[in-house]
Amino acid sequence: MPSWEQLKKTLEWAQLTTFVADVISSILSWKVVKKLLSYVPHVSEDWAIIISWSVAAFVLFALLWWQQRRKLGQNQSTQNATTNLIAPSTTFDAATFFKNAYNSALYKEIEDNFRAAAAQNQPNDREGFYLKIIAAGIIGYAFDIVWAYIFKSQILLMTELNRRALSLAEVRTYYDKAASDNPERYAAYSFDQWMEFMKSHVLLTHLPNGLVAITERGKDFLKYLLHWGRSADQRLY
Repeated sequence: MPSWEQLKKTLEWAQLTTFVADVISSILSWKVVKKLLSYVPHVSEDWAIIISWSVAAFVLFALLWWQQRRKLGQNQSTQNATTNLIAPSTTFDAATFFKNAYNSALYKEIEDNFRAAAAQNQPNDREGFYLKIIAAGIIGYAFDIVWAYIFKSQILLMTELNRRALSLAEVRTYYDKAASDNPERYAAYSFDQWMEFMKSHVLLTHLPNGLVAITERGKDFLKYLLHWGRSADQRLY
């Protein structure tokens, strides 16, 4: 887990401000709020906004960690690959995180509202309530990020991988067709970079026998697309 000093070296303060604003804006989008509401019955829109801000604070640190570890190649401007946002972390330094976190005047109010929501909706397991809120926000945001940057060709590949494992040569045909149909977009975007986007999101994996297969998270992402009525035809390239 990178230290705060390392993060400061990675992100200029101006970029950090913009990045945080984008994160908060995404978390507060109505689609994400609706996801949270599905886990918190009988909560008003005002409550949903308060909860969303709380989730945003948690997600922010994970995204900063992602920003530090993200590998940006010269030709990768077309897609932003993230690391594993959903994997458990056993090295999270809570003391350092809270020491350097912005101490908002709204902190106490949000804490009180969260406790009230837990008492109202899940009084016998408040910790479970908090975890569901956090998990819903992180999973939703992680898949929203994948959806924002994934290419049509990659979704088509994943759809076929959901049926059967493919050889690397068969996988390559999906890239080659997309590159043939969109030569300008793919001119500086290699097959390895195209594959790395999916691997960095843990959507596919290489099997010991040399075949490429979809992961459980990849299958879950396809279910996410179905849940929101999204398809490969809504993506470019």
